[in-house]
Amino acid sequence: MNSQGFTLPIPKELVNGPLNLTETMLSGQTAEPEWIKEGAEFTEVEVLGGVPVKYGLVQVGDVDDFSLEAKAITVRQITPTDEIIGNLIDHVTRVLGLNDDLALFYREFAEDQVISTTFRNLRGLRLMRGTELFKALICSILSQNNSVRLWNRSARLLMKHYGRNVIFLDGSHESLFPQPETLAKLNPRELRLKTSIGYRAKPVVTVSRMIVSGEFDLNKLAGESYENAKDMLLELPGVGPKVADCFLLYGAGRLEAAPVDVWIHRIVSKQYFGGGKVSRMKTAAFLRERFHEWAGYAQLYLFDYARTEKA
Repeated sequence: MNSQGFTLPIPKELVNGPLNLTETMLSGQTAEPEWIKEGAEFTEVEVLGGVPVKYGLVQVGDVDDFSLEAKAITVRQITPTDEIIGNLIDHVTRVLGLNDDLALFYREFAEDQVISTTFRNLRGLRLMRGTELFKALICSILSQNNSVRLWNRSARLLMKHYGRNVIFLDGSHESLFPQPETLAKLNPRELRLKTSIGYRAKPVVTVSRMIVSGEFDLNKLAGESYENAKDMLLELPGVGPKVADCFLLYGAGRLEAAPVDVWIHRIVSKQYFGGGKVSRMKTAAFLRERFHEWAGYAQLYLFDYARTEKA
């Protein structure tokens, strides 16, 4: 540890099976802005235990025999404590799904002739979770009918214009994701002009207002079944079936959720239904029925398969 920050090895015993950090980070499947890649390091800023922390993760070795290290700095006047270090380890473990038993996933579906073909090339690909429910929900709304590049750009503009600016020990400035109270006060037209999010500006503001007023409580979703949680989300403006499933899977870590976009719809129809017509609703139901608690992981692996192999 030095005046600029500290280096923290992530204990190997926290990782259940293989890990491919690069594949995980570049999968394009998240409910929060993508991390920044700087060489072999992926960096992010999070508020952990009330303290903003900027950290980068580096994996050395291969997907089975590796070390994982975090290099982190805190804000000025804050000295890293055991609590901050513990929060960072817990955070990395959760956000990267390091406890997920990937070997079990591979074994259970080794006989599935479609998804099993992805296991070799994507070995160690893990499903990332969100860190803040509000941020994940807003980003999920931004992703509606939008490319990964464009919705990430909009999210970064939200942070730049409306997020709290923090200064770290190395003198760098970073913007946090805006709070619901901030977005709730905005005029949708102003938001649209500053962030280029188009028609999504109105639902972003409306949903923020619903959360601030208590009309919608994100924390209540945790106690609901998948079906009930999805029904509750579908009552929100700007949230359709795919956005709801994106939030539930990548934002809330509900692994039974399986978002269906054009890629997933196409590959499931082609490979599991012989190219026959099947609705997106039936596609999502099929993934849940076939893969059960691994439906979200199946969606993640099939998404890459659809883009790069057979679709």
